[in-house]
Amino acid sequence: MPVQPTLPYNMGNAGDLLKHGVLAELLLNRQKFSPDQSIRFLDLFGGQPISRNTPKEIIRRVEKLSDCALKDGQTEISFGNYHGSGMLVQTLGTKLGIQVSVFTSDRNEYRRVALHKAGLPPLQNEFPELGDPAGYDAYKTLEVIQEKVFGNDVILLDPFADFLKPSGGRGSENRAESVLPIIGKISESSTVLLFVLNLNPFNRYGRRFDELLAKYLNCAYMMTCPPINSSNVAGKCKYYADLVLAGPGLDSDSNAAINFRERLEFLAQKLADALGLSGRGRTLLRPRSI
Repeated sequence: MPVQPTLPYNMGNAGDLLKHGVLAELLLNRQKFSPDQSIRFLDLFGGQPISRNTPKEIIRRVEKLSDCALKDGQTEISFGNYHGSGMLVQTLGTKLGIQVSVFTSDRNEYRRVALHKAGLPPLQNEFPELGDPAGYDAYKTLEVIQEKVFGNDVILLDPFADFLKPSGGRGSENRAESVLPIIGKISESSTVLLFVLNLNPFNRYGRRFDELLAKYLNCAYMMTCPPINSSNVAGKCKYYADLVLAGPGLDSDSNAAINFRERLEFLAQKLADALGLSGRGRTLLRPRSI
């Protein structure tokens, strides 16, 4: 098996709790309002399926998220095992009694093998046209699947920290410029979660990100976890973690949409308490329309 790469962060950090918390609430909402509809979960940046020896600070945070769907999905957290996105969706789907199919991949060979050994099938099983996993590219995959997704799909995009950085010199485009139009198209029929590390939402790159979101996403929310410096949890303390949720009907007056918005508000409150956020930090965490 390939050598395991060292992660520069702890799985279950504040950004992960936001990302996975929203994913879990989405599953809970589907179970409540569409229990007979199957879900196909596509995780294009799979990462590691499980992190073991989770820091006690993360365990305490998860334990504080009582009454949140994330707490129910992290079934092994008391043993120090934190589930990544694919494992969380598979575990919580089973617990909720809804039919969920998870497909995932990663550019790193070790992580790909670990994901598949954990029982998470490769994306190539659903999309053979992706070809050899050794040449996997998440952004090319997004282009391939954009015509092949449907209403019950949930697509997670958790790109690298360079997503908002210019690809070349000053004035050049960043990755978001080419990817967000595709996300906008996919979100017309399917639910998309985009998780972005944003070094500074208030500089020109951060403002450009906001412009692109408003331009390409018709029905979307954003929740932002601010940097948390007073923590022993490794990674992402210098970044704002933006969670963008886009999909049809999110802003409707249906019972499902109203309930989901209420649950996101509740998640934001509980997560702010668990992270010790106050003032502006709590406000940023609340869902806001794009």
